[in-house]
Amino acid sequence: MKVLHLMPYCPEPPIFGGALRNHHILKHLTEHHSVTVVCFGSPDAPAKLRETFKAGIEDVHVLPFRWIWRYRRLGQLYAHWKGDSFIQLVCQTDEMQATLDRLLSEKHYDIVQSEFAMMGVYTLRTDAVKILDAHNVEYDIFRRLMENARTPLRRWHYNHEYRSLFRHELEAIRKQDAIFVTSARDKEILDAGAPGIPKYIVPNGVDMSFFTPSEEAPEPFSLVFTGMMGYVPNYDGMLYFLDEIFPLILKEVPQAKVYIVGNKPPRALLRRAAENVVITGFVDDVRSYVRRSSVYIVPLRMGGGTRLKVSEAMAMQKPLVTTSIGCEGIDVKHGETALIADTPAEFAREVIELLRDEPLRRRLVANGFELARTTYEWSVIGDDVERFYQSIIRSVAEGKKGGHANG
Repeated sequence: MKVLHLMPYCPEPPIFGGALRNHHILKHLTEHHSVTVVCFGSPDAPAKLRETFKAGIEDVHVLPFRWIWRYRRLGQLYAHWKGDSFIQLVCQTDEMQATLDRLLSEKHYDIVQSEFAMMGVYTLRTDAVKILDAHNVEYDIFRRLMENARTPLRRWHYNHEYRSLFRHELEAIRKQDAIFVTSARDKEILDAGAPGIPKYIVPNGVDMSFFTPSEEAPEPFSLVFTGMMGYVPNYDGMLYFLDEIFPLILKEVPQAKVYIVGNKPPRALLRRAAENVVITGFVDDVRSYVRRSSVYIVPLRMGGGTRLKVSEAMAMQKPLVTTSIGCEGIDVKHGETALIADTPAEFAREVIELLRDEPLRRRLVANGFELARTTYEWSVIGDDVERFYQSIIRSVAEGKKGGHANG
């Protein structure tokens, strides 16, 4: 089939969650279909895409980012002045609409797949099947951000984004023939806002040929968290951990040490660096830090979709302590594949137990690895995408026949 794949940015290099998902979805598509990629990006993006995906890409169209992508704070003020969402305005350009109009008038496509709701608002003048891969329910993320905001100014901003995105996301969903969501929770939320649009669960996955375990013994009493630290849910989670959980752990395990690994840590987090709190900033490869650690922690209090870091930790055979929000959308079970705790005292107690209990670590690791292998490996998810494509195409065709007959 011919697929037009529409993304808000180039997925190369795949160094954060959204890019990782886009990379692996595009990898599957280019192995099974003829794909045209349209995205925002830098001038070197076409070469990167062709080098990575080679013959599977039929065509590439990369448009420059809007100015508000680079000047974020000014762009946020501009969005408030316009009464619109900042993350929606980042991806909304006349040039992108003109490019889509031209491609859809010149070529036939069987499927147009848009990544993220902000790319789903474009008008697609085509008979192709339209699928939106939602990644997250963005307005729900900003609702959670608003509820956990540390300052009145942030609360005001997040409330503005929440209300604007609520309108934009539901508008985008209603333009589609089907929606991919990453979790049952996201499906439930979007079913309430946009009933009648079929929704299919396509979870975030892990490349188990890349995220492999180590045979070397881990550093005793070491903890690790990885993620884009410029992303509010990630740095909020680590501030929460350092301020409210880690002191409780140190009372029982004074040798404990935590590695916080990821790009763009904010100043509030950098100020907490210490001998037993290592904040790395950007690293070329997070795997070395995960492999050296004894326990992987996911102390998140907000966010949406599913966290790729959870399946990556399981693939690397690391025992997990996570909040309920941290493992949303992933079929982990407390005491079987992870330890789940939602208060500082409970989270600290579970970390301490894992650090001290080797048989428990081994059990969680074995069960988590098997769950990652059978459910969250990207090749397994790619097979699901292919089945969903066929189901959606049949459903749309039958709907058109029914509409013609009823007309």
